[in-house]
Amino acid sequence: MRLVSEAGEPCVVRHGIAGTVDVRDGRGRPLRHEDAGDGTIRITLRKGDSALVTAKGDRPDLNIEPVTANAPAARWGLPV
Repeated sequence: MRLVSEAGEPCVVRHGIAGTVDVRDGRGRPLRHEDAGDGTIRITLRKGDSALVTAKGDRPDLNIEPVTANAPAARWGLPV
């Protein structure tokens, strides 16, 4: 889950991730956070800063790339 601070205030998030979480900034550096219990964490972010919350040890590939279709399908969208 990625979040961006619009106000620059402490952010409280119920993440829904089982177990311990890692919280990292936009460059992948660990961010200090506080476990608030019941699947909730508190992160202090400045306005415009972002945080990525993942399961502990998970390092997802965040690159957006085209994917290959796994089966033929009808075209959709605006007519060409």
